[in-house]
Amino acid sequence: MNGNMVPTLTINSIGAQGDGLTTHDGKPVYVPKTAPGDVAQVKLDSLSSDSYDGKLVAIETPGPDRAPPPCPYFNQCGGCALQHVDEKFYRDWKTQSVKTTLERAGVKVEKWEAPVFLPAATRRRTSAAALKTSKGVVFGYNEERSHHILDIHKCLILDPTLDAIMQALRPYLPRLLPELKTCDITLQYAGGAFDMVLTGPFKFAYEQHEALGELAETLDIARISFREKDFRPLEPLLNRKQIFKKFGPLTIELPPSAFLQASEAGEKTLSDIVVKHAGDAKNIADLFSGCGTFAGAMAQNAKITAADAAPDAMAALARAKHPNIKVHRRDLFKTPLTSDELSHFDCIVFDPPRAGAREQALHIAQTTVPRVIAVSCNPATFARDAKILQEGGYMLQSMTVVDQFVYSAHVEVVGMFTMGR
Repeated sequence: MNGNMVPTLTINSIGAQGDGLTTHDGKPVYVPKTAPGDVAQVKLDSLSSDSYDGKLVAIETPGPDRAPPPCPYFNQCGGCALQHVDEKFYRDWKTQSVKTTLERAGVKVEKWEAPVFLPAATRRRTSAAALKTSKGVVFGYNEERSHHILDIHKCLILDPTLDAIMQALRPYLPRLLPELKTCDITLQYAGGAFDMVLTGPFKFAYEQHEALGELAETLDIARISFREKDFRPLEPLLNRKQIFKKFGPLTIELPPSAFLQASEAGEKTLSDIVVKHAGDAKNIADLFSGCGTFAGAMAQNAKITAADAAPDAMAALARAKHPNIKVHRRDLFKTPLTSDELSHFDCIVFDPPRAGAREQALHIAQTTVPRVIAVSCNPATFARDAKILQEGGYMLQSMTVVDQFVYSAHVEVVGMFTMGR
């Protein structure tokens, strides 16, 4: 394949990652920014020996579900996948993609609750790329399937307060960024305060520290941390004030770059569903608890054992000293709570990372705990873990789709299991 083929193709469906899906020469072709029924000119490149990576060149005839994207950057930006379809198709696709994933895994659902669709302009965390060149600073998100940074001056999915502060950073970037080295700037808005993390080959001489001090004071940034690469430990650079976040009756002093749900509205929606499913349970295990999103919401009426491997999150939760919350630092991937340890609870909540909680689910499946509530941002691993619970005798009584990742292919799900044997 020389990368110059531009056939005209008809898009058949949208795949799991939000790309339009069609075929050419008997091989699947994945084409971002296309919708079912689109007749499009598509540039083909080999993605693998048995599929093609397609790039949209032009729409000859739009499909019936196609709609104008609300963002002027959409056609180039790699951040959003699904702004180009109408609202009905978008909502149907999100819910049906979850149902299809569970059906393929052989997971039976007793009841599908009404899906919850949150609005755009609610995201409270973003990570943008920045590059200083001789022509100036480029600041935004990567283009589709590219390391090229698209200069973006407004993002429709961000909370407007967060979006405004991101743009207000621009005057400080020429003094802060290294020359010709791509860096990431992450900003989270929580508890009415901004938490910033700089990632990349920064050099903090006098000019950089001066720029940081000025931007923190002018833009009221509460805290700035640094790491050279992703997943490295954070080094504090500036700490003007503490950041506090309430989860129900629980008040947490958030550690730097604390994991939170994507939006305040998403957090409340998920917490309300979890609390409703927990019902009158009095002794609850909150596994992969993080800083206490669900533990705090449930602590008013129950005793909670919160378990997680993250040292900063567990330390923050312990410092809160809530009388109904017991903190248990533990790597639930390597040493999950056993069925014996779980047997005295009357409810289990687990909200693992995208990889899911296979080992922990195997131990839960060996218990007879009356209620198990699973929260996940990955329907595929949720389905795998749900199948394990069903094989252990649990019934998936209720499923709720929560779309807090607006315009993306991702979706959150909450399932409530009861013991059926």
